Amino acid sequence: MLADILLISDQRELCQQVSEILGDYDVDCCMSYEAARVCVHQPVRVILVTENLKGTSGIELFDKLRDTRPGVIGFLIVDQSDDITQLCPAAMESGFSGLISCPMNPSVVREKVSRAMEAAALREENSRLRALLPLYGLGENFLSSTSPPDVLESLLDVISDQTAADSLSVMLYDEEEGVLRIAASRGIPEEMIAKIRIKPGDKIAGRVFEERKPVILNQETQNDSRFADLLKRPEIVSAVSFPMIVRDRILGVLNVSYTDGDIRFADSDIEILGILSTQAALALENIRTRESMAQEARLQALLEQYVAPEVAKVLLESDANLIRGLGAVKEATVLFADIRNFTGMVQHLPLPVLRDFLNEFFQVFTETIFEYRGTVDKFMGDAVLAVFGALIELDNASWTAVETALAIRERFVALKQAWQKRDKFFDSIDLGFGITRGEMFMGNVGSARRLDYTVIGTEVNIAQRLASAATSFRIYITDAVRKDLARKADRQVLIEDLGSMTLKGVHYPVSACCVLGFAQDGGAEKFCPAP
Repeated sequence: MLADILLISDQRELCQQVSEILGDYDVDCCMSYEAARVCVHQPVRVILVTENLKGTSGIELFDKLRDTRPGVIGFLIVDQSDDITQLCPAAMESGFSGLISCPMNPSVVREKVSRAMEAAALREENSRLRALLPLYGLGENFLSSTSPPDVLESLLDVISDQTAADSLSVMLYDEEEGVLRIAASRGIPEEMIAKIRIKPGDKIAGRVFEERKPVILNQETQNDSRFADLLKRPEIVSAVSFPMIVRDRILGVLNVSYTDGDIRFADSDIEILGILSTQAALALENIRTRESMAQEARLQALLEQYVAPEVAKVLLESDANLIRGLGAVKEATVLFADIRNFTGMVQHLPLPVLRDFLNEFFQVFTETIFEYRGTVDKFMGDAVLAVFGALIELDNASWTAVETALAIRERFVALKQAWQKRDKFFDSIDLGFGITRGEMFMGNVGSARRLDYTVIGTEVNIAQRLASAATSFRIYITDAVRKDLARKADRQVLIEDLGSMTLKGVHYPVSACCVLGFAQDGGAEKFCPAP
């Protein structure tokens, strides 16, 4: 176990005393000559060091240790006989957070250390967020790759920049041979790459693949690992193996290791590698699926990732040229929806909680859009863009889009209520919708091989701006959508006229309305609260 607190003292009885006082923490004690090595190998949060050491002073030693760990919090332990008036300024100048006097007052020591640990944890969390958030933007780079080697090279480039590791490899599972093979690597001899074949369950990579759980192997702790019997390379000082999983399907294993130096892996590295490997795995899966378009069964699997199963079935049974059909100007209805206060969510919520909520959020959207025979065009951070009437004709695409929005709104409210029980912050989240209709380009942009089509046009931009303007779960629509709704004879919706709206990036006023809910016998079957 890595220590929370490091005590540097040549007095063994002091180590016992401090360990008892700080019994709620993991305290590691070392002599002054061991301190530099321990600080390199153990990411301690707080250092306690006595002023009177053999051959040096606590202040001088702490100065050196801060070169290795600039952000570490330190307390100087002094005796009552020491000249506090001189030591205090010198200690503060060296970066100490305070002094601890001997004989020690246990309650005072516990309070100081407790506050320091809270400050260290907060600083680490802020640093982690600053490091992690930019990594989410790398997904576009991965998804823009046109082949698996491009994706894997991009992945290794990013990891190399992040870790400066000595050895990197991505092992992908070969379904025909039933083994893991190296698909991309850095720092591994070419003659070894062709020879390596690992079955699931064999060696470390095979075990990680089979168990679907990452593993950290640091030299100091690896003998205590469940993988200890599989360690064959004693020259490795630290390593991580991470499963690459997408949509509950494991594609392979990412391996990162150091054979020299003092770098050790921690749980924060697992989180970073998780983000990168998941994004790369998503890109690989998309490419693999696109490359299998020629086969009918694989084509259906591909289409069902982008459209409702019913839509995919109709397309497969038709003689439509899918590539040409997805590259034309066509009239369709666009639905755009995004979450309000997403920035606050990122700042307030731990990333694993944020990830779980967004997964449920996108699941609700996808299932509902597919249920109403629409197409999910793309996810954009905290937003979803869907298209109706694009791949298959609908009797009234605008009406279907409004029905979808009303259903999503109801389900999102239920989702919000469920998450409010976990964290009161979810009281503040909101959802806005924008629905437009008109001509837009639908098709491949930049690659004729990509079936993952996108929509481009003014109506798409207007839908996004309307969603940004909508609050309190409101659904804003344009005149073109309202006219389509009026053609629905068997059912009506309640609409509030909003007049002309000035939208950012749109150079003319846009007439808009707000859909309140279904109308039935002159009353509201469903109603959206006013902002």
